[in-house]
Amino acid sequence: MKNNRRSCLALCLALLLALSLAAPAAAAEGDSVEVLTQALDYGQEENWAYYDLGEDAKVDVFLICPTVDTRSYANALDLNEKLKARFLGALDMEKGIYSDTGRLFSPYYRQMSLNAYTLSEEERAQAEANAYLDVSAAFRWYLDNANNGRPLILAGFSQGSQMCLKLMEEYYYGDGEEARALRDNLVEVYAIGWSVTEEMTREYPQIVPASGETDTGTVICFDCEDGSLTETLVIPAGAKALSINPLNWKTDGTPADRSENLGAVMETGAEPIPGLCGAYLGDRGELVVTDVTAQEYPAQLSIFPEGSYHIYDYLFFFTNLKKNVADRTAAFLDELPFDDVESGSWYQDAVEYVSQEGLMTGTGDRQFSPGTDLTRAQLVTILWRMQGQPAGSGSPAFDDVDEGAWYTEAVNWAAGEKLVEGYGNGHFGTADPVTREQMVTLFWRMDGRPAAEVPDLSSYQDADTVSEWAADAIAWAVEAGVISGKGEGLLDPDGTATRAETAQILMNYTQKSAPDSGDAA
Repeated sequence: MKNNRRSCLALCLALLLALSLAAPAAAAEGDSVEVLTQALDYGQEENWAYYDLGEDAKVDVFLICPTVDTRSYANALDLNEKLKARFLGALDMEKGIYSDTGRLFSPYYRQMSLNAYTLSEEERAQAEANAYLDVSAAFRWYLDNANNGRPLILAGFSQGSQMCLKLMEEYYYGDGEEARALRDNLVEVYAIGWSVTEEMTREYPQIVPASGETDTGTVICFDCEDGSLTETLVIPAGAKALSINPLNWKTDGTPADRSENLGAVMETGAEPIPGLCGAYLGDRGELVVTDVTAQEYPAQLSIFPEGSYHIYDYLFFFTNLKKNVADRTAAFLDELPFDDVESGSWYQDAVEYVSQEGLMTGTGDRQFSPGTDLTRAQLVTILWRMQGQPAGSGSPAFDDVDEGAWYTEAVNWAAGEKLVEGYGNGHFGTADPVTREQMVTLFWRMDGRPAAEVPDLSSYQDADTVSEWAADAIAWAVEAGVISGKGEGLLDPDGTATRAETAQILMNYTQKSAPDSGDAA
């Protein structure tokens, strides 16, 4: 892990160098904030960093660049080719989160410089107004010429997020026809590295903080710290940010272990680094990042104190965010977020159910892998999550259960609840495929080992192959409609359970209703 951290830090510093992020420029005598009154002409191609970028998709992404101007006093008045290259450097990193889901639109704009955040309140407000003059004009041009009523994601980081929220305040407010249509077509706002407050939501009720993993039309915000700070530029002293944890999508202080981190990405095109860090929300709404230190990930920018991880906000959680963009978009479109679940297949409804209920997730890259066998560790982890991830014994219950593994707490909990007993030789068999009778037995035990009328299993050709220890569980499962066989008169008790079968059995169990005759479970 230390080597990974050194590598991450080197990549981050390289990224910062490439973007020329440094201390704010020193003010020269006579410097003042110019008042801009005329926006850039967004009918000109040269004023767009991205315009209709990517494959045709069902949704659009309006992506606003973060601060890359480190030299101007207040605003990037000279959008020269060197500065535009810095825009593209930042955007090319961020777009990896969104480009698989939507087509991208991103304007160049006379953004606030890094120094603008050190100015007086009045000067800073003018610099912000100057930047927003261009952003609003770009959004207006996009709406009039490219949107055509398509679902839309607003996205940004740092200053880009600040601008996203100003778009929400202007365009999404009120009872006007356009505002209502925009709210109806809003997939989500990813305002990463900025904050939404209760005061903001009272003044602008259309700004609704995200409360879960797949709610739509809401705003996602968080800013990362090490837990030692009492104020930053993003969350000043006395403020409370209405944030969400991008690992477990909780809005309370529930911690997310680093095993839930699908992969940090610290450089454009780099391979994800799974499990780099965990996180939990602190009292100020800050996202406290665990398993890393401020020495390993310094603040770098003088406008942020040491202990701020602001520049790593989306880098730390890159893969989780990328997955969430796809999942929320699928929820908005009422589609499954998986490309390998065939429409009309016997397991489609079950996969949709377990996905929406958060009982099972995909295997990455919009894949559910319905034909892949489920392992014993995976099954126990699903059951553990169904129960709210209760605490288990601190020490591993079996010899082959490693400390700190993604499944450790789940297996220890299941052992403590007498749901699993292992193989009787000190081994649990974490990576072994789970059999259908093993799976049913766990559900039976979790349901309190209910007695069942012995059903007539004569229609099943292989009823006599059910293991003695699983007989009561199989009888209960058939009677309760948890399983109904795999067709051709087979229960297949010793057969491995695929992810599709698991989804069907999970749905049957939670709904306690018999599956349709076409279901293969």
